[in-house]
Amino acid sequence: MRSITGEVGWVKIPFAKSDSMIKQSIKKIVYPIYPIIKSRPDFLIIGVQRAATTSLYHYLTSHPQIVVTHKWRETYYFDNPENYRKGFGWYIGHFPAKLRKGNKLTFEASPSYMYHKHIPELIKQDLGNIKMIAIVRNPVDRAYSAWQMYHSYSSLPHKHLRDRADERTFAEAIAQEFNPESNTAKYPYNYIDRGKYAQQIENYYNYFGKDNILILDFEQFCDNLGAALNRVCDFLNIDYFSPNKINEFQNQKYAVANYVTSSNHAQILEQLKDYFVPFNKQLYNLLGTDYDW
Repeated sequence: MRSITGEVGWVKIPFAKSDSMIKQSIKKIVYPIYPIIKSRPDFLIIGVQRAATTSLYHYLTSHPQIVVTHKWRETYYFDNPENYRKGFGWYIGHFPAKLRKGNKLTFEASPSYMYHKHIPELIKQDLGNIKMIAIVRNPVDRAYSAWQMYHSYSSLPHKHLRDRADERTFAEAIAQEFNPESNTAKYPYNYIDRGKYAQQIENYYNYFGKDNILILDFEQFCDNLGAALNRVCDFLNIDYFSPNKINEFQNQKYAVANYVTSSNHAQILEQLKDYFVPFNKQLYNLLGTDYDW
């Protein structure tokens, strides 16, 4: 047992408790205060995985009309039941104080938000008619890039990443996802289902108007960054980035890995391309845009 005095913002709390009890006491006092003194996010980047969401996040954090205070781009709130049970106060605690934010915008980027079916209802319930941005990528390229990422985790020094490593070959992973009788856990990989964008976007349209969600194409984002960011700025009603800033961004790379396509996977990639044809057509019809995937 020890006696200390803890200070949380402007609230002083005397303690004579164990560390765990101290933390619980702080949470009970601070979390209800956060919705009063902290800002809600003005927009969200909701997806998709392996589609430049990290890059877009970093570009926007450098905008003079945007401010963030949390250490990571993701809060893991709406997609992590354990965090969601901590309550809205816990979530709002990730964002800047209202006095600091002023007239600027704040946000988070969680590329799994678009995938999970229950999330748009939670977002609507907690944040109302918020604006959201999603970048979609050719689902075959996205699936292969995601497998390469998870497959590489086994050689990394960080245990929390090694625990999520996918040590299967690409052929094994895809075959097991196609096999309804396979007992192999698909999550967090879901290489195939994550690429069925029309279903995911329609799920959001059940809760939000189409004007609330800006959909960008990964290839267009990479090939013409300036035009893509201008669309984002128009959507958020903020000033355009300067040409010098765009040039600076083009020399910056985030979450980039030098993965090499193996000739052994060419047949599987072709099979996936054929498989996704009807799902891509659904997306084109939904958005009125043909990405020629």
